[in-house]
Amino acid sequence: MKDPIKEKLQHQGLRCTTPRKCIIQALQKGPKTHAEILKETRLDRVTTYRNLIALQKAGLVYRVYLPGRNALYVLCQAEKPSHAHFFCQRCSKGICLSPEIIQLASPWDTRVEKMLLLGYCPQCS
Repeated sequence: MKDPIKEKLQHQGLRCTTPRKCIIQALQKGPKTHAEILKETRLDRVTTYRNLIALQKAGLVYRVYLPGRNALYVLCQAEKPSHAHFFCQRCSKGICLSPEIIQLASPWDTRVEKMLLLGYCPQCS
């Protein structure tokens, strides 16, 4: 049986290490702060931080900053590297948006690498 986490990591050129697998499994349950990831995975602070950076650079995880709160890490579900994300400020649901939903006009379409929209999802609005 194939391991989807291992395949996802390898597809992005990353080795499937125990810390990376633990972090992804924790984020599959929903967005988490660095402290919440530490508590759930029982990994040390530096290992967690370095692996979160590697996962962000690979496009597998993105970070959300909300006023008055610690940064949240969210697992990216889309296969395409360049796409927009929506994050609900009430329920903390992260959604990868298809390119058809958000289309940028030229010259921005080739210059924007990351886009995060904050608001309220249909269930919370």
